[in-house]
Amino acid sequence: MSPLWRRRGIVRKWETADAFGVLFNHFRRVVTINNQILEKIADLERVLGGEYVYDRTFLQNAVTEIVEKGRHVIYHLNAMADDRYDLLYERFTTTGDQLADILAGGPGPYGPQLVLAWELLHRDLRHLAGGKGASLGEAVNSLKLPSPVGFVVSTTGYRRFMESNDLFSRINEILSHTADPAVQAARIGELFSRARLPNDLAGAINQALKKVRSSPLRPERFAVRSSGVDEDGERSFAGQFQSFLDVPSGDVATACVRVMASRFSERICRYLESGTPAEAAPMAVVVQPMVTAQASGVLYTRDPNDPGAESMVLSAVAGLGENLVAGRDSGDRFVFDRNHPFTLRTSHIGLRSEKAPDPLAMTSSGLRRGSGVVGLAVIRQLAEYGILLEKRFEYPQDIEWCLDTDGGIWILQSRPLRLPLARNVRTPAQLAAELAKLPVLMANRGHICQLGLSGGRVVQVTEETPAESFPVGGVAVSHYASPRLAEIVRRAAAIITDVGSPTSHLATIAREYRTPALFGAEKATGLLPDGVWVMVDVEAQTVYQGKVELPADLPHAGGLAPLPDNREESLLRSLLRLIAPLNLDNPGSPAFRMENCLTIHDFLRFCHERAVAELISFHTSGRLVSGGGAPLLDTALPIKLRLIDIGRGLAASGVKRVTVDQVSSMPLRFLLQGLLDDRFWDQEPVPFSIRDLLSGITRPLTMLSNAPSYSGENLAIIADNYCNLSLRLGYHFNIIDCYLSDESDDNHVYFRFVGGFAEAGKRERRAAMIAQVLAGLHFKVELKGDLVLGKVKMLERTHLESILVHLGELVAFTRQLDVKMVDDAAIERFFSEFLGRVGNVSAGRGA
Repeated sequence: MSPLWRRRGIVRKWETADAFGVLFNHFRRVVTINNQILEKIADLERVLGGEYVYDRTFLQNAVTEIVEKGRHVIYHLNAMADDRYDLLYERFTTTGDQLADILAGGPGPYGPQLVLAWELLHRDLRHLAGGKGASLGEAVNSLKLPSPVGFVVSTTGYRRFMESNDLFSRINEILSHTADPAVQAARIGELFSRARLPNDLAGAINQALKKVRSSPLRPERFAVRSSGVDEDGERSFAGQFQSFLDVPSGDVATACVRVMASRFSERICRYLESGTPAEAAPMAVVVQPMVTAQASGVLYTRDPNDPGAESMVLSAVAGLGENLVAGRDSGDRFVFDRNHPFTLRTSHIGLRSEKAPDPLAMTSSGLRRGSGVVGLAVIRQLAEYGILLEKRFEYPQDIEWCLDTDGGIWILQSRPLRLPLARNVRTPAQLAAELAKLPVLMANRGHICQLGLSGGRVVQVTEETPAESFPVGGVAVSHYASPRLAEIVRRAAAIITDVGSPTSHLATIAREYRTPALFGAEKATGLLPDGVWVMVDVEAQTVYQGKVELPADLPHAGGLAPLPDNREESLLRSLLRLIAPLNLDNPGSPAFRMENCLTIHDFLRFCHERAVAELISFHTSGRLVSGGGAPLLDTALPIKLRLIDIGRGLAASGVKRVTVDQVSSMPLRFLLQGLLDDRFWDQEPVPFSIRDLLSGITRPLTMLSNAPSYSGENLAIIADNYCNLSLRLGYHFNIIDCYLSDESDDNHVYFRFVGGFAEAGKRERRAAMIAQVLAGLHFKVELKGDLVLGKVKMLERTHLESILVHLGELVAFTRQLDVKMVDDAAIERFFSEFLGRVGNVSAGRGA
């Protein structure tokens, strides 16, 4: 086996600055290759977003490159960590094999499973979960919409049942001997009546049922529904297969067999072409807890009678919706706008079985009063769900829903809505001409993250904006492209940010949800007023004020609009599900372990986090004893700072002293910008109390329990884009570890502060004040007595540069501040004073 692949038994002792340079070079390789892989992943996401034409060969080459480079990342991490993470190799190989299986046309990692847990379902598992199961899984797992959570007997389970009873061959024999659908169905029915579930399938169904029954709602009655692979496709099979409602838990397995048998009912034998083999149109079975419905119905996200109108249509009946979908009850009918707040246009209240006064009273708006089975709040919530489902599936939707007795809405099915083709569809040139008539609010700004043309009202948001308060279909405008805006991206018609890049995590999410996105527009929050209706043309990097009705995304020939069917696109989505999602999103969680890496992105995130930790632990562990002959920084600072250059950190070499101008390390330069500002240094004598003196005298350096092992000279280990600054200022210790580059995913700052001369209460107050400042700078902060730990990462370069300046200012400002922290009020007093000085300095710099 290649030494690049496995490095067992190698021991490294990092005892010198040169050795740290070797360690850092491995770290740099982790970062560089990490970037290359993330860029390749972003390319795949842009391809999925419609920016490029591609084929299977392109996907094969891209996945091969990603997997090979991923192995190199794991190698360099293990080179830093004496092979402590060699388990990653085995797990990574498993993920690589799963990707290879998908590329080869295999069923993917869940192919062998007889029963699929609900959390595994998504839109690209149609081949295993059928149309209904795949779409409902996507609704719950991706869009977080409410649907009763159960399980699916997969097509693998269906084939296991059929083969264990030799049904395929015996059914094909029947089909070959008679062409009469009635005779075919009767004889096949006899075969099913004698068939038995194999033990492994019966056990899997019972185990899944046990899990659902132990959930908080403790359901005992179930809906057992068909989910054919070809169902809801070009052939809808609507109403052709059997489903069973209100099934007791003990009868679920039998109901599953009856659903499978309905694949060969007389109706299906007539529906399919003569000669269709038994193996065709395989069946999955969806099992869900039964919902007690006070109302049910169907929502069309476009009006089938007028697809070009910006309207939705909802039908509703009391109780279960069987009569509505079977055409035996017309129910109530509501037509309303497709745009938030989904204004009701017309309503028609159906006849009730009981006698009632007629005609119904009318309100001044022309809508009938008080007799509908659902209210406006339910209609608007369903409208939101409908827009989210249509956006996700990229096609108008036919949605079955119900309202339970507690007022909760449940999605029961979402399938493509077959529509007649629109007439007089505008050409792209005509649409562009209409846009050109509108006033331009923003032009030629931002990085294209996801192509698209969309419109909606501007809603200015921040990281703290609750996602549920964001109106579906609004245009989100934010200063930062924070991953915390992910749920808003899901709801938005478009998103624009002042700061951000196409390689950020939020850009990945925008591409996943096909939300048009422009990041890094610099002044979007100032140029796009809240509440204004705008049209966002991402390709032109332009935002217009006003509204242009966008055509329904329909083809131009006669008949029904064909359904979207792009197998390469489905293949790419399946690959990206094993590549792009990030499950290990919290390094502080006990679950952040290499055993839990499931996707390529998980492996990259884990390796990057652990590589950073190796750099930090190297220095905090005291393995580097002294700066030796490293040059001193020539400044007016009341400290001596030695600089150890491990890679293009200094413009000079072989000298004993260097100036700030000779420092090439960008993180250190920005730290020094704040650290050298004498407006933050307090040169006046500090008022030590007797308790402070006693505390300092009785606590020699070696007794500071929270101090790092290293307590030698002030050192900065630097490279062109890296700095590890270790300071001892009196009796407190400060470590700042930073990586600064143009790739926001790689950027990080680690801040550690501990100790002081004053008594414990004062030291802890200073620590609290520092923690307050760090929190304001977007750090994740831990505070333990007088120990402050702060981490921030994945920030844009310009944002991180300003943070480094403020950290330098903070280090200068808080030197000897502990003795002044006489009471709790001092925390807020000095916090405000620091902010005041920062404001004055910033104003001076701006001038």
